[in-house]
Amino acid sequence: MTKNDVLVQQNQRLHENIGEHIGFEMGARMVKDYYDKFGENSCHFVGRNIIEKILAQPDCIGINMYKALNAKGEQTYVFVGVDNRGKAILEYTVINDNGTLSKEIGMVANKFLPPKPGEGWFEWSF
Repeated sequence: MTKNDVLVQQNQRLHENIGEHIGFEMGARMVKDYYDKFGENSCHFVGRNIIEKILAQPDCIGINMYKALNAKGEQTYVFVGVDNRGKAILEYTVINDNGTLSKEIGMVANKFLPPKPGEGWFEWSF
């Protein structure tokens, strides 16, 4: 097996169908297990429009979510579009109305709304 074969095998793992519906019970159990192990858990809401903008970028097949800290030192996430090679889409080429090419800056998103204490969907399930 050559280095190129390994690279092809790794790339085949990235595709737009990654992810599956796991149902409420398994999802709630996973969240609770995390809380039980680490003693904390939080979520952040992100609106549909920014997600659609990220996914609408050329060659975008999914989104990487990175744990991050905002300017106040609070936990948040940064979302970045990813192509089928696993590369972050930080810029892309577009064809302008006059037929010329130009570069657009890729979407790197934040500004999430954290829930109020006690509003997690999993909190009332156990």
